[in-house]
Amino acid sequence: MKIIYTVAVSVVCSISAQAAIPAEIEDAFLRYIQLARELEPILAAAQDQETADAHARALYDILPRVYEARTELMKIEKLSPQVQAELVQKYGKAMQTAWGKVYEQIFRLEKCNCYHSLSYFKQFRALCMMLQQ
Repeated sequence: MKIIYTVAVSVVCSISAQAAIPAEIEDAFLRYIQLARELEPILAAAQDQETADAHARALYDILPRVYEARTELMKIEKLSPQVQAELVQKYGKAMQTAWGKVYEQIFRLEKCNCYHSLSYFKQFRALCMMLQQ
C-alpha cells in the first residue's frame, strides 16, 4: 500500500508541477505549426519558372494567414518560465520540424532567385518580410 501511495503522490506532484498553457496560446501554436505544414508544399512546388508562376496565386492566398499567425504570436505577452518550458516540451519539436522544412524551401528559392518568376518573387518577398518581423 505504501508503494502505491508513493507512486500516486509522485504522479500528482509531477502533474501539478507542469504549468497549464492557456488555451489561446496553445491554439496559436497549433495554428502556427499547421500553417507551416500547409506552406511548405506551396513553396516546394516551385521547381522552375513555369511551376513558380503557377503557384504564385497559392502563395498569395496563404499570406494573410501567415500575417495573422505571426501577429497572434507576437501578441503573446511574457510567459512564466514554467509555461515557456511546457510550450517547448509540447511543441518545440513539431515547430522546429515544420518550420525547418519551410526555411529549407525559402533558402532554396532564394538561391535560385524564384526561377525568375516575377509573380512568385513578389509573393515570396512578402512572405520573407512577414517572417522576419
